[in-house]
Amino acid sequence: MKKNAILAALLAASALATPALAADLVIKIGTVVSGDHPENVGAREIERLIEERSNGSIDVRIFTDSQLGNQREMVEQLRSGTLEMTWVTTGFFGSWVPEMGALEIGYLFKDREHAFRAFAGPLGDEIAERVEQHGVELLGFFEAGMRHLTNSKRAINGPDDLKGLKIRTPKSTYHLRTLEMMGANATPMAFNELYTAMEQGVVDGQENPLSNIYNAKFSEVNKYLALTGHLHLTHMVLYSEELWKGLTTEQQEIIRSSVIDAQQVQRDKVASDDASLLGELKKQGMEVSEPDREAFAAKVAPLRDDAIAEFGDTATEWFAMIDAVRDQD
Repeated sequence: MKKNAILAALLAASALATPALAADLVIKIGTVVSGDHPENVGAREIERLIEERSNGSIDVRIFTDSQLGNQREMVEQLRSGTLEMTWVTTGFFGSWVPEMGALEIGYLFKDREHAFRAFAGPLGDEIAERVEQHGVELLGFFEAGMRHLTNSKRAINGPDDLKGLKIRTPKSTYHLRTLEMMGANATPMAFNELYTAMEQGVVDGQENPLSNIYNAKFSEVNKYLALTGHLHLTHMVLYSEELWKGLTTEQQEIIRSSVIDAQQVQRDKVASDDASLLGELKKQGMEVSEPDREAFAAKVAPLRDDAIAEFGDTATEWFAMIDAVRDQD
């Protein structure tokens, strides 16, 4: 009996130590934000759908909090074929396709639904045509969200209140120029460096959706939140072109359809956060102001003409596409 018990224990231990059958394909998804952020809610939905639809033959692994690098580094990993999937905003991709920066001019979109309509139409097709010339495959669009201002110095009620404040922005030309036109001293910086920079006084504040502000704990270093709603940004969900070409048609269809179907889950999480997090940030001690958005919009309006002067017919056509769906239901 004793020998049998020992043998049974050894067999059980051996079974536990035996690795599961390896998947046919492993997909790494890299993000720069915390695990409970809407971006990673979307990532987990992509993971669930791909693994379910592939019957486990595709294994999706998510790396949050800049574990695989900052946004620029991960885009370069896509381009070199060492990372499968990540996402960046349309304007961020301006480093490779300069005209994309024009999509991050302040107050270009009326609201989130307006942006969804624009990117679901011919504008989305135009963007795909351009970005896919630079080593990536565009699979879909996630919502990056409506951006608001925070700082450690004073309440913001209008453009004059922003004068002299150092506000971090992403490294996107027209995004940065939007903040400059609004009155700030705009300072480009990677997101994963931002908390420390505000804590040490390198910058006075930043601008991001409420979900980023909450999940990154910016209320610990910034007291004032201004609901400027100056930019609604959209993420492009990108896959490495080199690695995409190595997939079977069936794998490609599973991945693409899973990204498209995950879009609504991710957007619903952004909407849910927008509805609930303002109260949470107030509880954490943030003082909230609701500035005159029209005053800020008037300040940034000349950027459209600047973009047309720089990018010509492309900018003119893109703005026309955006304006054409502004008030549709």
